[in-house]
Amino acid sequence: METGLLSGVMAALITPLREDGTLDTDGLARLVERVTGGGVDGISPAGSTGEGALLTREQRLELTARVRQLVPPGMPVIPGVPLVTVADGPAELAALAAAGATAALVAPPTYYPLSDDGVLRIYQALADAAPLPLVLYNIPAFTKVRLNPAVVTRLAAHPAIIGIKDSSRDMEYQQQLIMATAEVDFSVLTGTDTLLVASLALGAGGAIAASANLVPDLASGIYHAFEDGDMTTAVRLQRRLARIVATCRRGYFPAGWKAALEIAGVCQRHPAPGGTALSAEEFGRLRSELAEAGVNR
Repeated sequence: METGLLSGVMAALITPLREDGTLDTDGLARLVERVTGGGVDGISPAGSTGEGALLTREQRLELTARVRQLVPPGMPVIPGVPLVTVADGPAELAALAAAGATAALVAPPTYYPLSDDGVLRIYQALADAAPLPLVLYNIPAFTKVRLNPAVVTRLAAHPAIIGIKDSSRDMEYQQQLIMATAEVDFSVLTGTDTLLVASLALGAGGAIAASANLVPDLASGIYHAFEDGDMTTAVRLQRRLARIVATCRRGYFPAGWKAALEIAGVCQRHPAPGGTALSAEEFGRLRSELAEAGVNR
């Protein structure tokens, strides 16, 4: 797989669910149609925005298979893998490959604090046996594990490890990643919608963005305006996107994004079991603020 497939804007897809926790297939179809019609370059289901760690393996596989069926031919589908044990990883990766995944976004195990050497050995072991390319996932707010740039540099030399999604919101860290891997075939993607222009200016390849569920045209528009050298448009769209992101960052993540999609008529806001939906009062405030920001449907 060429890392060119890890460029542009991908949707960090939410997982539409019914009240009983099962996959809402009709809502999923509407959501995929929305994001692909909005100009995204790929889809990443079952990541943090998709509540992947609260889904069963069977649900992650079903979600991946259905997304593959729904997207245009050739569009990258990069599901999240919330790794629990190294021994379990190869089986899920093989099943995702069979379900049509292009690559897998793999977060490190979260229960025990991992040393840099531990992180290195875990990803090397997975990559050595992986039936599909791997994308590293740095999201220390959730995993409590920071992927050291020196470790990422060593992993970037592995032919099966093609990139990293960085959701640290730490621009100095992201710059270190980009500089350290500039000479190898490796992509750095931001997971922070509000820093997309800044990340592109540093040399990031694009983003895997939660906002692409609701307003896919904004992140995609930022990317294309930047590529065309139109910084005025890129910054204008970034400012509008930042307002919408701030509006939807409320409650238990990703409750705000799910509620926004219910307001937009795409799917209901039911969380994965264990999660908490916005209260009626919060939902009402979100509706008002989205309308003020010009987002109604």
